[in-house]
Amino acid sequence: MTIQQRLIPRHATNVVLDCLVARQRAQAILCDVSGTGCRVELFDASAEPGAMLIFEIDDRLAFAGQVVWVQGAEAGVQFTRSLTPQILAALDVRPN
Repeated sequence: MTIQQRLIPRHATNVVLDCLVARQRAQAILCDVSGTGCRVELFDASAEPGAMLIFEIDDRLAFAGQVVWVQGAEAGVQFTRSLTPQILAALDVRPN
């Protein structure tokens, strides 16, 4: 999917989150995010298309998504559910 095909604009971020990739702990930086997906750069881990990622904001707040593309250390992720206003606020992203 190209940027021109996006239904919801993405917001640039630089939030670093803990995540689970293939049941292994890693860190990721959210490069951009919307309520339905994001682009991340993974540290100390790699992911394949189709893999599930679970992002942890804190011990009570988490969200998950499926990798749809990979290019080097970056991956495009489609969330399994749209992000809640609480999660968007924790990421300092204002809903559209």
